[in-house]
Amino acid sequence: MEELIKPLQALAIFFILSTITSRDGGSARAKSLWGKKVDFMQKDCGYWLLRPEYSIPSLDQFSVCVNIKRKINNSEWTAFMYLNPNKTETVLAVRGHGSELNILMFGRVWYTSPVVTLGNWHSICVTWSGLMLAPNVYVNGTVMSLTFKSEDPMYPNCCRLAPNGTLTLAVAHHFVKDMMVFEKGTELKGSLSLFRLWGTVRTQQQILDLACIDGNILHWEARIWDKGQDCVPVQDLALQCDWTFYEVEVTIIILRKDGNKTNDYDARDISHQWLGAVLPSHISLHKVSVSALSSNKRSSRNAEQGTKHLWSTHPGISQFVCKAILNVFPDADVGKMQDEVLGILEMPYSNEYCYLNTDPDFIFIYPLEDLWPDTSSAVTGQTTTFQAPSTTDSVTTERTTATSPMMKTTVTESYSTSKEASTTVLISTTSIKTTFTASPMTTEETSVSSISTMSSSYITTTAPYTETTLADSSTTIAEVLSSTTSQILTVTPCPLLISTVGAKSDSFFKVALTVNITGFNYNPEKIIQSWLNKSFSCEDISVLNFKLSSTRTHEQPKSVEEYTKSSRAVEEHFPFSVTSCTFQTKVTTSLNNEETKEQIQKLLDQPYISGAIYLDARPEDILIYPIDPGSCPGHRHHTRQGLFTWPETAAERTAEHSCRGNPGKKAYRKCMLDAVSNKALWRTPDLMLCHVVVNSMSDLEDITITADNAEDILIMIEDILHENTVLNELEIETVLKKLSDVINVSVITQQLGEVIINITSDILESESNLLPFTNSILNITEAVGDQMFGFTGQSSSLVAPALAISVVNIDPTNFHNLTFGVSSTNKGSYTEIYINKDPFDGTVAFILLPSVIQENFPILNHTSPRIQFQFYGVPTLFQTKGDAEGKQLNTYVVSASVTNSTGTIQNLKEYVVVTLHHLKAKTHDQDVQCVYWDFNKNDGYGGWNPNGCWTYNVSKDYTTCLCDHLTHFGVLLDVSRTPIDEKNEKILTLITYMGCGVSSCFLGITVLTYSLLEKLRRDYPSKILLNLCLALLGLNMIFLLNSWISSFGIYGLCIAVAMTLHYFLLSSFTWMGLGAVNMYLALVKVFNVYVPSYILKFCFLGWGIPLIICGLILAVKRDAYGMITSSDSQMTLDDSDMFCWVQNDIVFYVSVVSYIALILLCNSAIFLVVLIQIRNMQVNQPAGTRSGLSKDLRAVASLTFLLGLTWALAFLAWGPVKVFLLYLFAILNSLQGFFIFVFHCLMKENVRKQWRVHLCCGVFKLQDYSEWTQTAMEVTKPKPTPPNKFPFIASVRSIKSNSTQSSSVSSEYSQHQASITGPNMDFVYDNSLVIPRARTGLMHPATGSGHDLFPKLTKDGLDIDIYNK
Repeated sequence: MEELIKPLQALAIFFILSTITSRDGGSARAKSLWGKKVDFMQKDCGYWLLRPEYSIPSLDQFSVCVNIKRKINNSEWTAFMYLNPNKTETVLAVRGHGSELNILMFGRVWYTSPVVTLGNWHSICVTWSGLMLAPNVYVNGTVMSLTFKSEDPMYPNCCRLAPNGTLTLAVAHHFVKDMMVFEKGTELKGSLSLFRLWGTVRTQQQILDLACIDGNILHWEARIWDKGQDCVPVQDLALQCDWTFYEVEVTIIILRKDGNKTNDYDARDISHQWLGAVLPSHISLHKVSVSALSSNKRSSRNAEQGTKHLWSTHPGISQFVCKAILNVFPDADVGKMQDEVLGILEMPYSNEYCYLNTDPDFIFIYPLEDLWPDTSSAVTGQTTTFQAPSTTDSVTTERTTATSPMMKTTVTESYSTSKEASTTVLISTTSIKTTFTASPMTTEETSVSSISTMSSSYITTTAPYTETTLADSSTTIAEVLSSTTSQILTVTPCPLLISTVGAKSDSFFKVALTVNITGFNYNPEKIIQSWLNKSFSCEDISVLNFKLSSTRTHEQPKSVEEYTKSSRAVEEHFPFSVTSCTFQTKVTTSLNNEETKEQIQKLLDQPYISGAIYLDARPEDILIYPIDPGSCPGHRHHTRQGLFTWPETAAERTAEHSCRGNPGKKAYRKCMLDAVSNKALWRTPDLMLCHVVVNSMSDLEDITITADNAEDILIMIEDILHENTVLNELEIETVLKKLSDVINVSVITQQLGEVIINITSDILESESNLLPFTNSILNITEAVGDQMFGFTGQSSSLVAPALAISVVNIDPTNFHNLTFGVSSTNKGSYTEIYINKDPFDGTVAFILLPSVIQENFPILNHTSPRIQFQFYGVPTLFQTKGDAEGKQLNTYVVSASVTNSTGTIQNLKEYVVVTLHHLKAKTHDQDVQCVYWDFNKNDGYGGWNPNGCWTYNVSKDYTTCLCDHLTHFGVLLDVSRTPIDEKNEKILTLITYMGCGVSSCFLGITVLTYSLLEKLRRDYPSKILLNLCLALLGLNMIFLLNSWISSFGIYGLCIAVAMTLHYFLLSSFTWMGLGAVNMYLALVKVFNVYVPSYILKFCFLGWGIPLIICGLILAVKRDAYGMITSSDSQMTLDDSDMFCWVQNDIVFYVSVVSYIALILLCNSAIFLVVLIQIRNMQVNQPAGTRSGLSKDLRAVASLTFLLGLTWALAFLAWGPVKVFLLYLFAILNSLQGFFIFVFHCLMKENVRKQWRVHLCCGVFKLQDYSEWTQTAMEVTKPKPTPPNKFPFIASVRSIKSNSTQSSSVSSEYSQHQASITGPNMDFVYDNSLVIPRARTGLMHPATGSGHDLFPKLTKDGLDIDIYNK
């Protein structure tokens, strides 16, 4: 019974332990970051900080790499910064100033030329060792030239990376009283990825070839970083990296079903069986090692881990650290592989003997530079046995390590060699046991044994220094090697190649060999070349076309007892490499091929020792076979130095020829042995001594193009083009004719097509007039694509800096649609072509062909239909005669065609979709037009035609067109509108900001005046004016502060500022519109107009409608608000680098442009109606009582500013008057608040009097004055009113109002003929404007009683002036 309980108890403990394992430490879980980026433009994502438990150790040498992508051109930015543990010294930092890269290291600063451009990924690597004077910096694999920015002395602790410092990504930091502070303005406005740190100096070749390798000090994984809660890495396909080898380290828990403990050997077998069973077929298991997990191998981070360790001591439960090497075929993306393997290893496993589970917190998966080496093949000074295995062999290495009397770890390694593997080297009859004390508390004991299932055949060799054994030596291996000279080698002299029979001749051989090199600090290529030079040290044999195929460097541990005075042993590690190379040899000998081959074998089958470097090649690793290169045929060669006829020449021999321009000199040409084909090929001739006889394109006119000389003529044309940046029309015509002749007489291979495309590209990039030749150039490039053949695969592309074509052979039975895209069109660089891929950031041209074009595929037997795409990166090619419409090409040009189509491809049922990137960002006042190139326009010169193309979608940077035919597509930009130059733009910006500042001050004075002086705001117009001033004040203040607030780069703050600015803009125009409504009710709608709670409702509309609009935008499309730069700013006059505003075009046009246009339209209509009403009243006034013209103009000006009619200038800024109107717009609207102050405070008599009453003292102080204390219109006895003499305007009065008159009523009205109670709504903003009014009995809404109100004339007639005196 007790025997049954123990396994059940162990099983229960195992499952509880597994449950805890699955729940434990989610934050530390190995989440892969490969293929992902950190977008530091996200909300609350400003930095990443290295966790203290993963601190960097002390490093004498290191390499660090990081990928960054800048999105905003901020002046200062930081990729990463590492601070010394003293928290005062910047040990290492990669920062930048604009596109310039700065390297800060140990107190010094270096900088590079501008290389970190916007919108592109850049890989930045810095390497350093203590022996270097300056770091090595690589950007995208290219070595950068560094310049000192400061000559400050280096820190005293230079030049070592101090341990336990602080590391931040994407922001600089410093400490203030032990508190970390992030430096504002140094943030990386963009994305970052693949930050890795190595403890070695990586070479440029390693950086280029091993870009997928993770660091050995800091890995690119999530667990080592502290980051913001919302700082989530996102996938980026541009960061995908495919790799083959991976290292896995995982903590495993094994429960045996029989209740016994699992030993190391069984754990290895179980792990091997487990991994072999769970890994998919495309992941092969190369090697497995297992070590027991000791008590202090992993500290208990919490109570659960302590419980796990306690339970793991229960009988039957064992914990191990399992390491494995995986080989993935085909290569897979690192991030996807890490996620896939992690998901597999997290799952529990069981077989008939045991249960196995893993700890997800301790699963580590990293890309590995190479497979673990088979260390048994290294030179050890012992007898080495070579075996060609026919069965699966295994080698077991057991290593026992004791770091203290309390801890012991046993490591067992196992690997397998498949039947198809190459020769396996095993150490036999060797047993090395070394025991030494590394410290009073550390003891290490190593035992090495070899077990193998051998085959029946062996090859045994002996190393040259077998007399020295490790067990008997008191010196290190390095000393053994350095003390052994090359004199002990037996070198076969070259005379062995000489025979006394027969004449000497040239023989050629191809040699492929693999060598083992042991030693320190060597260059494998140079060592092998030195060995070959020494082995082939005579003139009858030479090495040709040497090529290093591969080098794998490993570290071979060799325990050596070197007892010193301190009685401590030292373990040395001797690196060795397995290097493969190929070369050809030319041997001048009288021997036959077999005899020569044997002699070469003898020369190579000798070890080579140079100092501490040992090189050896095994006989079976030397492969030699004869080759017959033949000879170079006779050849007629056209060059700029003239025509040369080269005779047939043997391989590795040189022919000579007299120069054409100067016969006294010679030209030379060597017939070389090709490294790939092993055949004789002509090298480029040496014509340095010959004079040039073809100096210009005109010298080519008399040369007839044939299939034999076509390539020579093209080379001559290309050479002449490089010397001339400008060609006249005759020269261009000659070049194009020669290109056409070459296409007609030659078979267009891919190589010949590349030459033609490069020549065409050179013509396009020249400064020549291409207007007459556009159609010819287009026909030539299309002919190249139609006739090109011989390429592998279904498609081929020819790419040049200004031109690219791509041809695709189509399977008509499986055709649905086809896409063509182009990216990267920087001047001088080559474009990138992609077929059948979706467009991405950086795409400059994209075209999608519908499936219906297959109806036009040619019907030819045994011939696949071909579609050709063309891209032109020089818009000047497509010039048109007499650009009368004022439009210019604002995109690159892309085209598509079907070779040998059955007819013209037009009127397609499905549209061709073309998306093109704007060369210049389109502003909101510019129009675009989708067009195609019509070869027949402009008398055969060609021109743009919009027929059959429609604009589908337009943004600032892109236009998408829909067309019903195939041809050359482009997008025209309307440039007829006068552009604003940089000088005027700066002046307009200055005017705007100064005007807004002045308006803010005077709007504040106006608000204070009407708020504090109660008598000024008793009527409706004054209250509306006060609300308008508040809205304009908020608009001006937010506008002035916008750029400063947006410079913080805080996403949420920017949205708040943009919404607030939008709100105050809409509020300002809403109050302008309400003022116009008030004017309409007062002057036009004159009968029985009564609105209860009048001002309250106006406030609800004036402040509520904008709030509803902004709230809806924020709820439905929050990202409509955001940060924009000066190039895409909707605000016409804003030239700041950053500005928070509406960045969505649709939202901008609907909620800003349309809203403002509607308000201005209504205000303009009411303004005209009011002017007509006032004019009619003036006409009806008695002669001599009409106001003057100046007063009328001031009244009109006042109403214009109050109704915001000056904003309409923005809609009128077109054509040649655009700049003038923009100046007028900037001055009038930025000073709108100032003009309101002038017209409604400074020039109003009652406001001035109130200022004197309340603000002045002494003689300037005015006694309490109030025109409201007087009866504005005294009641006199009624007099008959002449009928139809004056228009009638009703006085609308609120129930709550108590005979409150307008502040505009003058005391001069005491002489009116009739007494009238002043209305609450006399006028809109012009509180002083008095309209003559005749009133009939108006029924009071509360009492129903009527009042007979009669008009009264002033002594001067009708007073329509808005300024009281």
